[in-house]
Amino acid sequence: MSTLNWACIVSLVILIFFIIRIYGIWVLEAVTLPIVRALNPGILQGSAPVSGPKWRFPNGNVVERFTNGRAKSEEWQKYGPVYRVWSGFNPEIVITTPEAFKHFSSDANDHPKAPNVNLGWYVGEILGQAMGLLYGQDWRRLRRTFEPAFTHSAAISRLDDVETGAKNYVEKLPLLAREITGQLFEKNKPFSLPLLQAFTKFPYFQTAATIYGRMTEEEERNLWAVTEKRIALNQYWIAGGLYRSKIMASLFSRGAVQRLREFNREWRDFNADIVQKRKESGTSMPVVTYWDEYEKGNMSMAELLHTLDELLMLNLDVITHVVTWFILLVADNEHIKQELYSEVAANDSSLPQYISKSDTHLHRCFIESMRVRPFAIFTIGESSSVVKNFHGVQVKPNTQILVDVLSINVRNSFWGPNSKVFDPSRLKDIKPSDLRYNLHSFGIGSRKCMGQFVAGHIVKSLIVHLFREYDVNVLKSSQDNEGDSYNVDKASWTPKADVLLKLTRRD
Repeated sequence: MSTLNWACIVSLVILIFFIIRIYGIWVLEAVTLPIVRALNPGILQGSAPVSGPKWRFPNGNVVERFTNGRAKSEEWQKYGPVYRVWSGFNPEIVITTPEAFKHFSSDANDHPKAPNVNLGWYVGEILGQAMGLLYGQDWRRLRRTFEPAFTHSAAISRLDDVETGAKNYVEKLPLLAREITGQLFEKNKPFSLPLLQAFTKFPYFQTAATIYGRMTEEEERNLWAVTEKRIALNQYWIAGGLYRSKIMASLFSRGAVQRLREFNREWRDFNADIVQKRKESGTSMPVVTYWDEYEKGNMSMAELLHTLDELLMLNLDVITHVVTWFILLVADNEHIKQELYSEVAANDSSLPQYISKSDTHLHRCFIESMRVRPFAIFTIGESSSVVKNFHGVQVKPNTQILVDVLSINVRNSFWGPNSKVFDPSRLKDIKPSDLRYNLHSFGIGSRKCMGQFVAGHIVKSLIVHLFREYDVNVLKSSQDNEGDSYNVDKASWTPKADVLLKLTRRD
């Protein structure tokens, strides 16, 4: 980059700084909103008007919907069934009704995602080439390689191991409680356990085993060490701002850039090392296939590492969210918990087959927990190549469109007047076809979450053995500062349940 360009960039940064310092951010926001709205409103001329929250410095509204989605979904209802938010200077149209969701889904297989999820450079260095953020031929090419280990049949073939792993993990909970809390454990006496801390690693390492095969304790320690470094990067890519730009981040946050480089190097080294070990042992695990495809030139190193990150580290937040809310909601509803215990006891001789079924109280609890506590309140933006008409709002082709999942899953007349209540029995008489546009859980079209079968088995196996062995109760909870009835951990992009449990071993 020329000296003149650098001088222009630095001058612009200094100018913006003084505008903010002298006149305040509110002036900058007030001036910016009509400009971005005029340059790219996201809708066609002649369309019904669309309103929404005002543009916020420096990210628009994207950080709010990631970190405070539940409250913002409630607040933004006032803008109507279709409204507009901003990601940086990019408009994003939010839809909230099953009718609009159905219309948007009509060409879902061809929807591209926003480059770097509209958050800029930093997240692009971690996930920009991940399969889930690509589309068209690139997405199909990677899907062919990564999918075989995650199909329904592949998940079924691993279910015995997953169920056994869950059983072993639950048996060790008293020791884990002592390690975490320092409490002295007395046999057959109740003990307390922090929900989030206790149930983060099990689903993570089970997912990792799908890719790497059975891991040694040392391999798990090494994976967790690099994962902790990856978790530490979330604060930067979610923050946006200067992390949207390589130049700005390099100038003003060198530590964050250094930590990014360090993680990328260690993530590559971890995978290279484990591939070498699997090849030396003659174990042909999925990661070996993935690496072979890289060496054949069928995918880039960035595509390989970013997709592995997506499958593991990005989805650590997702599966931990699902597990913690599933456990909490069942534990805090006595009749639902007792029905689950009775059903598990009745299927005690064939637990893997029971876990795989989709017509059980267990499975209804699983789906209902994701309905009332979706891991993402707003979907990642997707766009269509054609005009989309949502209730008279005509959205320009290639404009990012989000689904307000809370509106579909909860604020939807389909679910009746008690839609906010956790009630798995409501699903008994609903046809799966009726859920298609009234429930958002694993995505839409052929691009539904690839890991849904593996994740479902892991989560349900853990739930089965936990409630089979223990009477689980919520020991301690308090309303958070946004009115949620439970403590919620919001350190990352998914709001996880964070309460203290009381576990009493069953006779």
